[in-house]
Amino acid sequence: MPAARWTAGRLAQYRYPLLLAALLVVMLALRLIALGSFPRNLMADEADNLVVIYNILYGRAPGLFGLDWKPNPVLSLYAAAPFVAVFGESALGLRLLSALTSTFALIPLYALYRRHLSAPACLLALSLLGTSVWYLNFSRSGWENVHIVLLTAAAFWLLTRAMETSQWRYYALAGAAAALGLFGYFAGRAILVALLAYVPFALWQHRDRWVQVLMGYVLLGIVAVSLFVPQLPAIRRNPDMFNIRAERVSVTRAANTPGGYFDRHGRAEVLPYQLWRNARFFFDGDVLAGDSYSPPEQLLQDTRPRYSPFGRALLDPFTAVLFAVGLLLSLWRREGVALWWVMLLVPWLLTQVLTINTPDAARGIGMLPAIYFFVALSLDQAWRVLPRRNLVRPGLVAAVALTAMLTTASYFTWAADPQTLAAREPAVPLEQFDAWRSLQIQRARANQPLLPVSIWQQLQMEE
Repeated sequence: MPAARWTAGRLAQYRYPLLLAALLVVMLALRLIALGSFPRNLMADEADNLVVIYNILYGRAPGLFGLDWKPNPVLSLYAAAPFVAVFGESALGLRLLSALTSTFALIPLYALYRRHLSAPACLLALSLLGTSVWYLNFSRSGWENVHIVLLTAAAFWLLTRAMETSQWRYYALAGAAAALGLFGYFAGRAILVALLAYVPFALWQHRDRWVQVLMGYVLLGIVAVSLFVPQLPAIRRNPDMFNIRAERVSVTRAANTPGGYFDRHGRAEVLPYQLWRNARFFFDGDVLAGDSYSPPEQLLQDTRPRYSPFGRALLDPFTAVLFAVGLLLSLWRREGVALWWVMLLVPWLLTQVLTINTPDAARGIGMLPAIYFFVALSLDQAWRVLPRRNLVRPGLVAAVALTAMLTTASYFTWAADPQTLAAREPAVPLEQFDAWRSLQIQRARANQPLLPVSIWQQLQMEE
């Protein structure tokens, strides 16, 4: 066989893995470009995380299984600390872990999508995900919430492999991924809930060996709980503090206050309102506008405008159409889609319907793997029915590429807008970062208490 023909054959054989690798390179580049200087300020979540990391590196930090300032398990900040140490205690070091995890999340997502869909559809859908304003924003943030996408994808890919191969190690590893979700951002708690919610479907799908699947799930649960046990002493010392965030954002709690939740009282009034409101948020930008609700005990600033463009739907029009069509196609297709409905509905209910001031792009980050599966399902159907010998398929690829370029440009334009930077307040302007960093490291070495960015701003005004 001539060398040229052999080479062409090998390239054809590996064209989709090579295209995936190329996609990963592009996505990583979009995240690394000016990462240390853009966005041009550190919002409070980033800045206060960095203060904890300075204490990990130079001061008296919470233990590996302690709680951070939110309060949240501090393990995620321990994971980010080496990057901060290597890159000069900078914003780049803080944000780098998010850039890496959000890029590498596309690998298990591709593997998971490929269980059901064609390679071109998977690659096109992941191109839309990787360049969406929603995902790009958190991929370039020094906040641990975007790690949930990687953990969700890994947990469900491992569960799928476990049921395909009947190998116990995959159940155990899925439990480990779920445990890491418990250690991470608040929305990560939905991963274990979603895995367990899928139990009836898994047992039915594999009813010829349901005992084995059930025992695998038992192993998954044991591993997840066992790995989380070291965190329990810190929680036990102050359980009310650990749960304070969940309590403050609970919509049922808000519904039972004297003023109610937007003048709605009790679950019977609030839950239908929340269901309808959060069913529209993928498509209707008006849902992401208007007044916010503040718990009576605190004047909570509306944080939604710092997470996504205010007054605009969370999905661009092209992706929203694909998502809607994919939902409809799944009802017709039925086979293999229960997993994705569980992955969509569990975090949607827990982080959107049952919490205040939703839709909230930060809390909803765990829905992205499922959302873009339905996008991929539409693309897969289009790819299969479109003719191969004319410009229709290339036209579909061009539409995806154009959308990806427009949403990327939209993110950078929005993130640079003065109104967006103002919405990120309280924040540390990067032109003042060196002075802020010196002060915080000095305080960390002196074992002084954490100085939140809001108090730092007050001190700046008093000088």
